[in-house]
Amino acid sequence: MKIPKTIKNLINEDNKTKIIGLLTILIFLWLILYFIPEIITSLFNTLLGNLILLIISILLCMYNIKYGIVVIIVLVIVYRFFQLSKEKEGFTWNKNSTQDFLQIQSTINRQNIFDVDLIQENQASQEELDYFLKNGQWPWSQKVQDLYMEAIKTNPYIRTLPRSALKHTMTVYNEAAILRILSQQTKEGQFLLNGVLIKNPNGNQMEDLPSGFGDFPYMSGQIENKSDDIIKCNTIKENGATLERITYTGKGGIFGEQTRKVTPVDYKDLENIIPGFTYLNGPCNPCSAINTKADYSCPFKLKVKDKSPFISNVWQYLWNINDNPLQSFPSFLNENINPTEFPILSQLQAELKKEDTYTKNI
Repeated sequence: MKIPKTIKNLINEDNKTKIIGLLTILIFLWLILYFIPEIITSLFNTLLGNLILLIISILLCMYNIKYGIVVIIVLVIVYRFFQLSKEKEGFTWNKNSTQDFLQIQSTINRQNIFDVDLIQENQASQEELDYFLKNGQWPWSQKVQDLYMEAIKTNPYIRTLPRSALKHTMTVYNEAAILRILSQQTKEGQFLLNGVLIKNPNGNQMEDLPSGFGDFPYMSGQIENKSDDIIKCNTIKENGATLERITYTGKGGIFGEQTRKVTPVDYKDLENIIPGFTYLNGPCNPCSAINTKADYSCPFKLKVKDKSPFISNVWQYLWNINDNPLQSFPSFLNENINPTEFPILSQLQAELKKEDTYTKNI
């Protein structure tokens, strides 16, 4: 029995209408997700949103069981995607605390922009956030406070009262963030971020100066010496920083751009490649310290010209080691000095105590 063409046309038109309607719905949902993502998020992450989706699924099944089953499967897949994304991101702050945090910071530190996803995932816990909301400052240990004030006192570019600077900085940076900032200003941090220059044992014919050329601009730092290789951390992957070696290879033939060759470096070879570099607990990946989620489990010692031979104080704290037997604060301040036998030393002690008391009261 042949189906009349008119009926076929009606069926085709009905299918086309359904397909167009489905595409329209999908495009409409995509527009909502693009411009107002909070709506979609609330549907899958709140009890009321889940209830709305359940009612829609039931009504659709009552209208057409096939379409209802398809929609339910899609909703389950999307719901699972949201749950996996949430677990992967590792959110630990509750919504109200996050909003309170942003509201406070928009009042006291309006010039700063805070990435709450980054902070809560890699830096500060809910307990630390609760402390901030209660006290208006992030909780820092006394040792971290001392490290910060020491950095302020020795900073050649910024002159400010250490205690006053400490109070303000504690409203901006949590402890993990300030430790990262302080650590990156040291010789160890600069090595990880910017690398060190290493002589190429085979020479670099593309960058070595021709015979008779003066090397004063290069030796004085006016011009970068590209004849040496650079060993540094590659931070393209947020939590997968690895060592690399950069070798400059002259200029491009057409545009004259600087060319280079990048090769991976095995961290087990660092002690043989970098003079003055020593692992303290055996070979490991030092670049893990500058991952987005920092891992301070690879202590090392680095000798740099015109720098202290000891490990920087902040890295000693991060690695939980004591490398420098010297104290930055004179120990005799806590001793009783006889002013009759040592008048000058006694006066110096009194002045230093006076200065320390003044600084603490600010």
